[in-house]
Amino acid sequence: MKTFLTAILLLIFHFNSNAQWIELNVGNTAATNFTDVYAITSDIVIVVGTNGTIIKTTDGGVTWQQKNSGTTQNLGKIQFPKSDIGYVVEGGGKLLKTIDGGETWLSIPITVENINSVYSLSCVNENLIFLSCVDSNSKTVLLKSSNGGGSWETVNGNDEQAKFYDIQFFNEEIGYATSNYIPYTNLNKILKTQDGGKNWFEIIEPYYSPFNFINKDIGFYYTNGFYKTTDGGDNFEILGYGSIHNVTSIFAINENTVWGIFDEQTMCGCGQRGLVRMTYSSENGYKEYLQIMSAYISSIYFSNVKVGYAVGVENSKAKVWKNTQADLTLDAKEGELKNSISIYPNPASDKITISLNNQPLKESFVSIIDMTGKVVYSQNINNANKLTIDVRGFSKGNYIVTIQNQKQNHSQKIIIK
Repeated sequence: MKTFLTAILLLIFHFNSNAQWIELNVGNTAATNFTDVYAITSDIVIVVGTNGTIIKTTDGGVTWQQKNSGTTQNLGKIQFPKSDIGYVVEGGGKLLKTIDGGETWLSIPITVENINSVYSLSCVNENLIFLSCVDSNSKTVLLKSSNGGGSWETVNGNDEQAKFYDIQFFNEEIGYATSNYIPYTNLNKILKTQDGGKNWFEIIEPYYSPFNFINKDIGFYYTNGFYKTTDGGDNFEILGYGSIHNVTSIFAINENTVWGIFDEQTMCGCGQRGLVRMTYSSENGYKEYLQIMSAYISSIYFSNVKVGYAVGVENSKAKVWKNTQADLTLDAKEGELKNSISIYPNPASDKITISLNNQPLKESFVSIIDMTGKVVYSQNINNANKLTIDVRGFSKGNYIVTIQNQKQNHSQKIIIK
C-alpha cells in the first residue's frame, strides 16, 4: 500500500443545478442505450450505442447524422487517437475502425483465437492499441497491435484471474488498469505496468475505484473521497472527502477539474444518480457540484473545461446531453457559505465553536472525523446559531468538521493541539 498524504484544506459544497446540462435532439435511432461518446472537437462528436448505432454531429449537437456501422452488435468503448482515425469496441470480441473521421467504418479482425469479449480499449496513437479481452476460458487476455489493428499479439499478464475492466496506456510500456468490479471486496485494485502489460503491480487497493490519468504521472481516483497522484501512483494525496459512495467512472479535464458519474439508487429506486464536478485549488480547497438526474449515464467526454457531452438512457430512450457552460453563480454562492460559517479557535486545545453568522443552523448534522475516517463526534442541531464542542478528549492532530443539511455541506480542517 502506498503512502497517503493529508489534504491541506477541505471545502465541500453540493449544488443541484438542473439547467447545467441540456438534452440534445438526436432524432430516432435503433439504440436502446447510448454507451460511449467521444468529442473530437467541441463541435465534432461521435456517439455509439446498442444495435450497432453510430451517430455523428459536426455542429455541436444541433444536427446529427446516423452512420452505417455494418453490424447490429452492441458497441462499447470509442477512442480517436487522431481526428480522422478512430476505433470502437464491437460486441462479440470485435473492433471497428474509421479513417475518415467516423463517416465510414470497417470491421477489424482480432487474429487471436477464442476471444469472447473486449472489456476495454486504450489507443496510445493511431498505430499502438491495447485491448483488454476475455477468452472462452474466462481468462483475461491483454492484446496489443502496433500497426493500427493489422495484426495482434498477446501480452501475458501475471494475474490470470483479474479482469481489467478499464485500461489506460500512455506509451508502449506504462499503463494503468482496474482489476475487477465487485464492489466492497478486496478484489478491486488499481494496477500499473511498466513493461507493456507483461507484469502488473498494485498501487492502491480500495473498494472499487474509478480512475483516470491525464498523463503517465498525474492521475485521480475516487473512493468516498478524491485522491490525486503526481508521481505515477507512488503516492496519493487526498484532496477532499466526498459524500458520494458509488462513483462509477471519472473523466479528468485537467489537474484541477474532474467530472464523474454516480449512481446510488438501490433496487427500491431509493437514492440518487447523476453527474458530479470535482474541483480543487490551494486557495479554495475541494468542492463538489452535484447534477441530479433521472437518467442512467453511461459515459461522459469533455473536449475542454467548458464543453462536455454525456450519453445514456432515460425512460427507455437513448439520449445525449451537453454542458456548454459552468454555472457562474456557484462561486458566488460558495463565497457566501464560506463567509457565513466560523469555526474557532483553530488550532484548539479544549473547545471549538461553530457559529453561523447570518441564520440559525436548522435541521443540520455536525460531525467530526479524524484522518483515518473515524467519526469521533456527531450531533443533530435544530435552530441554533452557535454550537460549542468539548475536544479535550481528542487526540492531538488533524480533524475534519462537517456541517450538513438537506441543501449543502461545509467541511473544514481543524487542528487539535
